[in-house]
Amino acid sequence: MIRAALCALSLCLGLRPAFAQDTQDGQLWMQALAIGQLSPSWRTHLELQPRVFENSSELGLTIVRMALGRQITPRISVWGGYAWVPRSLGPFTSHEQRLWQQVSATLPRAWRWAPSARIRLEQRWLGQWIDTVHRLRLMARAQRPIGEGGPWHVAIYNEAMITLDTTTQGPFRGYDRNRLFGGLGRRLSPTFTAEFGYMWENSTIRGPRQRNEHVTSLVLNVAWPRAR
Repeated sequence: MIRAALCALSLCLGLRPAFAQDTQDGQLWMQALAIGQLSPSWRTHLELQPRVFENSSELGLTIVRMALGRQITPRISVWGGYAWVPRSLGPFTSHEQRLWQQVSATLPRAWRWAPSARIRLEQRWLGQWIDTVHRLRLMARAQRPIGEGGPWHVAIYNEAMITLDTTTQGPFRGYDRNRLFGGLGRRLSPTFTAEFGYMWENSTIRGPRQRNEHVTSLVLNVAWPRAR
């Protein structure tokens, strides 16, 4: 499993999008993520993620995600869950449904950096899509503390997404999007951690066109302890 995570890391860093810049947008993404501990092996995942589009002026979509996970080894966990994604940009709201499965790996530290990798497979449905869309997501992340024992850290990650099949009136097979993030985080308490920074997202529009989003990202992580 560690080897698989390392392969995902190399793929994420090696996959590069096209450089066409047909459209651009400034966006604001906010995320609240709570990981709960049910037992020494079982975890819950609850997430709310509103995204504001059109130069941070209009709510474009919201992701509501939930999952159940199991810690397989001290470094490897597996997850399975559901996401509801109402798309509200424009005069009508459409509702995307997703099922997702994930393997997460925490890798050995290197020069005070704490690297991790994530492999996620999604099955996606939207009203105008005739078929199910299968998408593979590969993320590599690393963070390191600032100073000795302080509350601040620096974080970077790259995530590549690949559509595995061509669907009628839906996404084409191949490169879907890539996200590159850099930012700072602060531990607010043993339970709460905040992270903020800049993300560049390059994505395809149906056909050869490209989009480039410049995103301000605000994240609140909650590590919910196991009830005693």
